[in-house]
Amino acid sequence: MGIKPIPTRKFLKYLKWLGLVKIRTEASHDSYNYPEGEPQLMRPVIVRTKDKDIPILHLHTNLETLNITHKQFEHDIKKF
Repeated sequence: MGIKPIPTRKFLKYLKWLGLVKIRTEASHDSYNYPEGEPQLMRPVIVRTKDKDIPILHLHTNLETLNITHKQFEHDIKKF
């Protein structure tokens, strides 16, 4: 089955479950990374929180940043 857009709230819960925290907000975009003192991502995960759903392209690039496969994501997101 292909990956589909998911509600922004659900994705934010997933990021929290992974241990990421919001590090800053710029305009309508929030940046998430691991807490200080833990290994950091190569670049932060960016989420536009005012959108109802996370678009497929944004979801794909954020999963790439997190080094999480679509299959693993589909398995994990069922918990939320």
